[in-house]
Parts: sequence; structure tokens; C-alpha cells
Amino acid sequence: MVIEMKSLNFKKKYKEMLKDGSKVATLRLGRKNYKENEMVKVIAGNEFVGIARIVKVRHITWDELKKEDAMLEGLKSKKELKKELKNIYGKFDGKEEFTQIVFEFVGDKNGGNKKV
Repeated sequence: MVIEMKSLNFKKKYKEMLKDGSKVATLRLGRKNYKENEMVKVIAGNEFVGIARIVKVRHITWDELKKEDAMLEGLKSKKELKKELKNIYGKFDGKEEFTQIVFEFVGDKNGGNKKV
């Protein structure tokens, strides 16, 4: 039996941030089915980057997000995060629910572990 590993897909521009650990979270519109300690493939711009372990999953509205959540995304502010999310999802209001997935990059495409 083959078990398919889930993926986290990102724009190509996030590839280096994912690899260097400056982006350790992602927000997905709606309720997504990821679980803590689940291993996932990391894809950036249709390129396999490596494997990550999901550290934390929470469902949260836009209004509940803090600046610290934007920083986990590798961004400086909630305003910058909103701009990025609008580019992906279009308009949304403060009551929209997101799934926040915090992850740890554990290995690159060559099988090596990320240096910490």
C-alpha cells in the first residue's frame, strides 16, 4: 500500500525563505486538514524543495492574527501579510477563517537536514 504524502505549495519567490527558516508558517483560507507532527512535501514554484514536519495547526480569523503571525510568515507586518493574501485569495474580511500551519523544515531535496 502506498501512502501519499500531503504537500504545502508556495510561490517560487518563497523558496529561499523556506530553506533558510525565515518562513516557518503559512495561512490557508478556510479549514484545511493538516495535523501536528505530520510530514509534508514542500513545493515552491512547482519545484520540490524538501520535507517539513507540521509543528502546530490552528484555525483563526483574520481579526485574531497578530504581528507575530506575520513574522512567522517571513513578513514584517500584518499589513504586508494582508497584501500577500489578497494577491492569492482576493478580497476577504476580518471574520474569514484561516488555517495557520506552523512547520519545521527538516530536509532538503538532496536528503540533507537543514542546519540550525
